[in-house]
Amino acid sequence: MLNKVCVLTIKVDDIEKALEFYTKVLDFEVSKHYGENIVSLLHKKIPIVLEKTEGSISAGGQKVLIGILSDNLDEDVNRLRGRGAHILFDESRPCPPGRYNIVEDPFGNQLELVEFSNFQ
Repeated sequence: MLNKVCVLTIKVDDIEKALEFYTKVLDFEVSKHYGENIVSLLHKKIPIVLEKTEGSISAGGQKVLIGILSDNLDEDVNRLRGRGAHILFDESRPCPPGRYNIVEDPFGNQLELVEFSNFQ
């Protein structure tokens, strides 16, 4: 079942400026750095991730991405394709916690399907 939100990703143009705002203004703490472009913030319920994007974000572009937990990404993607859903990638892609793919709702909003497979 794909009904559990597991992460919120906030797309930013400048990771340092974002960190300044989220840690100094909003009082979040950094949980972990995943290279230069992805930082996880400490949050008790749902992880919040800041991710630097390539180039600037357009005014109408999606800046917050909801991640939905998948226990079996390949199975879920195939099931969604069978139901006529638009899946962004032919093959699921790696990410720091495992793998992901993206499904679009009828309005063009993207939802990230995440499989946590890189944790022991």
